[in-house]
Amino acid sequence: MLIFYGVISSSQALYASEATAPQALNDDEITVVSYDESDYNDPLMGFNRAIFAFNDVSYRYALIPIAKGYRYITPDPVETGISNVFANIKAPIHIVNHLLQWQPRKAGSSTARFLINTTIGIAGIFDPAAAWFSLPKNETGFSDTLAHYGSGYGTFLVLPFVGPADLRSGTGIVADYFLNPIPYITEQPDSSYIMAGDKLQAFAPQAESYETLRAKSDDPYLFFRNMYLQGILRDQQYQPSADNNKPDNK
Repeated sequence: MLIFYGVISSSQALYASEATAPQALNDDEITVVSYDESDYNDPLMGFNRAIFAFNDVSYRYALIPIAKGYRYITPDPVETGISNVFANIKAPIHIVNHLLQWQPRKAGSSTARFLINTTIGIAGIFDPAAAWFSLPKNETGFSDTLAHYGSGYGTFLVLPFVGPADLRSGTGIVADYFLNPIPYITEQPDSSYIMAGDKLQAFAPQAESYETLRAKSDDPYLFFRNMYLQGILRDQQYQPSADNNKPDNK
């Protein structure tokens, strides 16, 4: 089961469904940028390629087939409800990191979302906080906290079972794990099963995209590395909102 959980965990960094990933720009902003190869900091390429190859086999022969099966047997409304439950239970990650970033207003909004969705939304299955109270998601993580205090991404790093990442996001993944309530409210092996289910439902919508992108690239490692690093470098060059990196002071 630990191996299964580790394989499913690879979705977290590859598609960066949560706070460790670079933010995507809006459609009306510049999205096409180019960089010299020297801009990509990848001194561990030999190690990274080996881990990428291992992860790639795990994707294609374990994670993707499981994800496709999950989507096939799970109705869309149920899939949405499951996603909502996991997003809601991880609210403490966002709340604590907003406080660490001196953003009490966002921390308060995230706390209100958690309370509303846990009660009115029936353990987070539904999202009345957004639908009825206009409280949108404000997701963040320890990687964003490190960036808030000036930490760079360090270097590109492919982690076993985690996938494309960097030193900062890798540190963030570890720190956020200890803020995740699931290990504290359930015992082993149940907590591993639940967290594996979380990674599965998060990755499932992206499974076919991975296959498509991989099939179109001559060198999958370079393709996914460059895509990941371009997102980081783009966000360093184009800031969608200056307020995202400032304390809200409220």
